[in-house]
Amino acid sequence: MRAAEAQAEVLREISELELEHADGDDGLHCLLENDTGAGDVAMNPTVALSRSHRGLRISVADAEQLPGMAGLGLLLSREASCSLVVSSSFTFHCTFEWGASSVVQTACATESHLGRPRYDYILFFDESGQRQLGLVRLIVRILGSIVDDFAVVRRMHEVASIPRCSLTKFGCKRMAWHFNTPADDWPLLCRVPLTSVLRVEHVVTDFQDLSERRGLRAVPSNVPENVAERRAARFFTNRFYPFTSRTLNPSS
Repeated sequence: MRAAEAQAEVLREISELELEHADGDDGLHCLLENDTGAGDVAMNPTVALSRSHRGLRISVADAEQLPGMAGLGLLLSREASCSLVVSSSFTFHCTFEWGASSVVQTACATESHLGRPRYDYILFFDESGQRQLGLVRLIVRILGSIVDDFAVVRRMHEVASIPRCSLTKFGCKRMAWHFNTPADDWPLLCRVPLTSVLRVEHVVTDFQDLSERRGLRAVPSNVPENVAERRAARFFTNRFYPFTSRTLNPSS
């Protein structure tokens, strides 16, 4: 995490220098662009990303074997044999809707982050310009032979709150997985350009709902992974998570 912060800070400073000296020598920037270990930073939701082109090459057919990803080829309009270059994370300068200064955030989609799976929730703009929430399942860098930067996201939507709910009172939104049709086994997938990502969102299980359905000893790790549970599951956005604190952004 420290290395990622340092890398993002270096790229940010280089970008600022380029803006100040737009007609000057950009040799260092080109060097970082060609470095396979360089990070990926979006300065804001409308500026193109710097790319390292580093990642794992898989086929659409391989990706469709992942849980809930069976419709990937249809989503991307690609054949099963089409190749993808995917990475485990992307780093960007986020946007806070409450007006706080932007900070560097990293969104992950990997089975092994510090020894554990990590799939982050993100807030993003959809094609109509509306804010949406979803879980990042895949981060794509190259589609076929074309450089592309987007995330494949499992969609969520807001649902009715619990009467007299303290979390709702303080601005936490109650969420559920978004299914495209009643017959679908998995939530709807959508393609999100990385330039449309606003920020990482902290999402927690609605434990009151979980305990009422599964008992007081129920936790996400011992709940069965099946269609009925996915449809019944409820979550809350965590309004109290300190995204802008120094603890989560030590470089500030």
